[in-house]
Amino acid sequence: MNSVTLIGRLTKDAELVQLENYNRSVVKFILAVGRDFASKTGEREADFIPVSYWSNYGSKLLPYLKKGRLIGVNGKIITKSYTKDDIRKYFTTVEADKVQFLDSEKEALA
Repeated sequence: MNSVTLIGRLTKDAELVQLENYNRSVVKFILAVGRDFASKTGEREADFIPVSYWSNYGSKLLPYLKKGRLIGVNGKIITKSYTKDDIRKYFTTVEADKVQFLDSEKEALA
């Protein structure tokens, strides 16, 4: 089973990418997800996870996906690869099925 649930804050405003050859768009953003433990220096660490949300109404969500918003994401982990200069490179993203706002806009702007 490939299922992931994340809660974190947007590191910057989300972007909408319109695919020219298709009648679809994708909303892309990076989610900072805090770890459950602190480093040796006592600082809390975070993982920065790229997320893609394929939706026909992504443009309606875009005004609300602003830097600092606390959101929850349900989806699946996707691993892809490409070759550049004869070197195979791999990258991992989360493909979101559901995006949920966990704070109010007022809290996010404060």
